[in-house]
Amino acid sequence: MGCVLESMVGKLWFGEQEGGKLVQKEQIKELVNLGFSYFSSGQYKEAIDYFKQALKVCERADIYNNLGAVYLRSGNYAKAASAFRKALHVDRSYVPAYYNLGVTLYYARNYDNAIKIFDDVIGIKGLDTSLLAHAHSDKGCAQNRKGDIEGAKKSFEAAIVLDDKFIRPYVNLGNIYCNQGKFDDAQMQYNKALELDGKCPAAHNGLGVIAIEKGDFKKAEELFDTALRFYGGCEAAHINKILLKRAQGASEDSSKKK
Repeated sequence: MGCVLESMVGKLWFGEQEGGKLVQKEQIKELVNLGFSYFSSGQYKEAIDYFKQALKVCERADIYNNLGAVYLRSGNYAKAASAFRKALHVDRSYVPAYYNLGVTLYYARNYDNAIKIFDDVIGIKGLDTSLLAHAHSDKGCAQNRKGDIEGAKKSFEAAIVLDDKFIRPYVNLGNIYCNQGKFDDAQMQYNKALELDGKCPAAHNGLGVIAIEKGDFKKAEELFDTALRFYGGCEAAHINKILLKRAQGASEDSSKKK
């Protein structure tokens, strides 16, 4: 049926820096807060305007990083990459912008350079464990897209070793096993993710794909509905529901002809 699996990739990282005169700091803080408010509500044009206003007051790496995050969420990868690079021009050691540049390159399908950035981040000494685990997991997603399946599995496993409560690598491993037809292994990984978060839409979607492969269309539909109930933006579950309906319709037509 060509069902779609939902990868869990690309957490955006933020940080806050100091900069500007005393009066400017209050002005910057207000503009940045307004930018985040519009960003969180999906009003990207307004968020961009406020972050740009903040940059006119004082060029700071964290504000360029915020701007890049808005461009990334809105799907403008070229402008996102440019903003993250400007952040690094202001402060070459600003890790959130470097990491987010890697995420941007992943979405832009520049997997080799995305992997290089995640490797660089992994090599930073004293890095926060959460960020390190995300770097391994996101590197695994890029490797998977490149077709380096074994490398991807090792990256996801490394993320789990660092943080066995981290949901994303379990789902991503499950997706690999599902694509390989190892449905029992895939189900085990999805279930581990659901033990940590029973509302994980990507895991419910993956279990729905397994149900289809096993011929249980009713259960599959229930699982896709569950994924969409927890997160209406789960495109994979939405597409799989459409594919399932088409398959059921084709099956009914075939039965009538007989």
